[in-house]
Amino acid sequence: MRVYVLPLLAVLMFAGPAQAADVRIENAWARPTVPGQRVAGAFMDITAERDLELVAGATPAAASVELHFMRMDGERMEMRELESIRLPRGKTVSLQPGGLHAMLIGLKAPLGGGDSVPMTLTVRDGAGKRSTIGITLTVPAPRD
Repeated sequence: MRVYVLPLLAVLMFAGPAQAADVRIENAWARPTVPGQRVAGAFMDITAERDLELVAGATPAAASVELHFMRMDGERMEMRELESIRLPRGKTVSLQPGGLHAMLIGLKAPLGGGDSVPMTLTVRDGAGKRSTIGITLTVPAPRD
């Protein structure tokens, strides 16, 4: 029976939503890309058990990760980089296309359907203490 304990623990650690630092991450995914594309959006639902701020992200799949906000300004789409994203206690903040999102900048290879992309998020509390959360972004197959 002991032979199965460690593999089972490893599976349980990586199954389902990520949870750490009083934060729950669900539905984490990244857009598939085409060869030569250097950026991709990353999206997820984040629920914090206390007031926090999402302040950074990192992934070995890209040179950097930026936090962005998009909105329509008249007839044009406007996007700007953010220093942080507020995560109010008990509220789910959705990073989604056309709104708040993480941008993977300087992709090292295209993201294809079925790929899994490791990512680390950094949150900060009101006292300035930082915590990191490891997640996995899934990449869905492109739509026809």
